[in-house]
Amino acid sequence: MAGNARIANASSKVPAAHPIRDAQRRLAPVRRWFFSNAWSAALAWFAIATVLVAALGWFFVFSPYGAPAAPAYAAY
Repeated sequence: MAGNARIANASSKVPAAHPIRDAQRRLAPVRRWFFSNAWSAALAWFAIATVLVAALGWFFVFSPYGAPAAPAYAAY
């Protein structure tokens, strides 16, 4: 039975929806706005740049992950 259902689906003429193309089509207006000369797009760019700089600042200043490794003999 499953084989027959597979053959019936393969013979249909409706093209399968591609999730990447659908997402690109749905996000095209957002992309057009984001790369436009609107003041709100400039504000969005500024907000994103601020968040990225804050993440780098947290990593190198406040987190222990940005510190250089201590020598192996320091604990002895």
